[in-house]
Amino acid sequence: MESSERQKQGLSRRAFLQGTGAVMAALGLSELSVNAAAALGISEKAKDYSQALAADSGRKLALLIGIDKYPEDALPSGQLGTGKLAGCKTDVALQKALLIHRFGFDPADIVVLTDERATREGIYRAVVDHLIDQATAGDTVVVHFSGYGAQVRISDLTGGQAMQRSLVPVDGFLPTEKRPTFNDISEQELKTLLKQVKTKNITTVLDAGFVDIAVPLSGGLRSRARSEVVTGQLPAPFPLLSNQRLAKESEPFPGTLIRGANLDDVVLERPWNDFNAGAFTYVLTQYLWSAPAPVTEEIAVARSQEMLSRWGGSNQQPVLVAANKKSSPLYSTPLLNDTRGEGVITDVSNDGKTATIWFGGMPPRVLAYFSTPTVVVSGGRRLKVRSRDGLTVKAKLASDAGNDGAPLKVGQPVYEAIRALPKNLDLIVALDSRLERIERVDATSALSGLTFVSSTSDTNLPADCLLGKPIDSGAETLTASLNPTKLSQAETFPAPEPEADPAQELPGTVGYGLFSLTRSLIPGTMANQDEAIKPAIARLSSKLQALMALKVLRLSENRAASQLPVRVTLERVDPKENTLLISRKTFSTQQQDPQSRSLIPEIAVGSRVRYRIFNDGETPLYYTLINVDPRERLSAFCPVAEPDPVDATAAEVGTESPPKFMGASIAPGTSVAVPSAELDWAIEAPTGPVETYVVCTTQPLTNTFETLRVAINNGGTRINPMPEPLDVVKSLLSDISQDDETDAYTLDMTQWATINFTYRAV
Repeated sequence: MESSERQKQGLSRRAFLQGTGAVMAALGLSELSVNAAAALGISEKAKDYSQALAADSGRKLALLIGIDKYPEDALPSGQLGTGKLAGCKTDVALQKALLIHRFGFDPADIVVLTDERATREGIYRAVVDHLIDQATAGDTVVVHFSGYGAQVRISDLTGGQAMQRSLVPVDGFLPTEKRPTFNDISEQELKTLLKQVKTKNITTVLDAGFVDIAVPLSGGLRSRARSEVVTGQLPAPFPLLSNQRLAKESEPFPGTLIRGANLDDVVLERPWNDFNAGAFTYVLTQYLWSAPAPVTEEIAVARSQEMLSRWGGSNQQPVLVAANKKSSPLYSTPLLNDTRGEGVITDVSNDGKTATIWFGGMPPRVLAYFSTPTVVVSGGRRLKVRSRDGLTVKAKLASDAGNDGAPLKVGQPVYEAIRALPKNLDLIVALDSRLERIERVDATSALSGLTFVSSTSDTNLPADCLLGKPIDSGAETLTASLNPTKLSQAETFPAPEPEADPAQELPGTVGYGLFSLTRSLIPGTMANQDEAIKPAIARLSSKLQALMALKVLRLSENRAASQLPVRVTLERVDPKENTLLISRKTFSTQQQDPQSRSLIPEIAVGSRVRYRIFNDGETPLYYTLINVDPRERLSAFCPVAEPDPVDATAAEVGTESPPKFMGASIAPGTSVAVPSAELDWAIEAPTGPVETYVVCTTQPLTNTFETLRVAINNGGTRINPMPEPLDVVKSLLSDISQDDETDAYTLDMTQWATINFTYRAV
């Protein structure tokens, strides 16, 4: 009887949604644009597979909303930029594929509303019909919204006013004298509706902001907040809420709420070469594709915070608000077995030789360089990449000998096997739109003299950093700042002595500096003097080289795909008891990860720390460790270097000099401490995020240590700062590369692992 009644409800729901224009297709993608659907690449062949994944206990329902094409009357006329977004439908596609392939959602149980279908009425009807009318106790519900958020001021008949937060639907028009009501969906309304869903397993994800910024963004970044506070009257209540008390602003959402940022921080979306996505949604879903089970809500949000911090200079940090204080699985459902990968096959050609792959789990910086030399593996079979369109890759079975394995199937996870990175990478410097034309011309000319740099005045193009200056002489605020920022000696170039007072304000004028794309000053790049732009760029050349080195280093990270079983820990050293702070491992190792804090740890300046690197494999591993401090200066650890015995012998007979150096190695099944037990490393000033990269490889790091020979010969194994960091990082990739004769580094996942993590010096 219950099953029959459920079927009747399902038929009624489909008929109703067809009538309201929110039709739910078999794969739940009918609301996406043609391009977005093609990018996701899920074909009819995926239907049976996805339904099979969803055949476990409990029903899983999702409502995914993404709005890019807002009409003019939904936004203030002074909204910076075009006022339109570009990554919200991509967010929906990212969540869609993830829920199907990693969490086992049936595509028929996912409703997608995008653009013109995501009206106030359409969203309300979908919540009621899809979630309230269908979910039962124990079911899983996920609601995702990507679009504009807003703050609205509600006026009443007595003249009183109250502030509320709201989500802007596609028809969220602004109040006018003739039409005094606004048409947003307040958080209180959404919260009250979700409280009526008959399950406690509800996760609400809001990738929308409530705070806008007062300066233009560069690098194609967009803020997801309406730029003005709207004053108006409440719209007519939803029918289901007409006789109910609205939840208070202070009341929690039912289940779990995940926000893209704190309420007073900016929520951003950004371009990645040929597609846009919400910064938070991308890092969240990317991590979840390759994350090993189990994944809790806390871990997922913490990893998102860590990845966002590495994306550069943003205060945007996702926030988890859970009604259940106990650690719970993300989305209230476990990950499916045997689905972990960086991507998934979504279609296979009739002859079984060509596959369409959705690479939602690929780091976007790496995805940008997917090309013909790139090789991926699925089900034991190797495929060569033929083309890429956004997140969708076409690949063909490689003709390598021994490329045997099970036939390619829709739903098979995919990993990188060979990463190909061009050797002619460049650092893209955006020029602040507030610079005068002559300044931009001179800057372009000066930057062209740096072979590893390219510049752009197009603020919509992706970039790596921004060149700008204060508003005027003696100003305390920056053109390149999300919020007014006082310039202190801690932010000047060169760095002050440790005893300098960081709170002392700069007198007089300051010159040019480098900023993140979110317009945060990169410390140590601002001069305490007036200067022309060409000398400023000459002064900043070493910093630009360090930023370029960091860009290349980040492209080597491969924790998810590496086939080397490696673990790394960081602990605070204490005479009484050492404290584990961070533990990371490649996903190929079978060793258990010791329990460590899931959030980014804070370590006081002066604290002693020690790394430990574990080789859980059967092959000796050469290694090095590179740190990036809050000023984005690189330092390196070089294990005790020994001359290559062959080269040393040759040198003795005068045929070759000097001998080449090889780094020490880690024997199989053993570990090394960095530094050794006899030495101490202390956390150094300045405060801020510190990135660590541990690189292990089966190949001797000959080129790397040859590049560092002078610093090594000067004594010590810790080289701080690293001389010529770009040369060192390129030498590192050359050591790892399998073919140094081409114009690309060819990196084999069975030969190297780069593990990175972040902590904060305080």
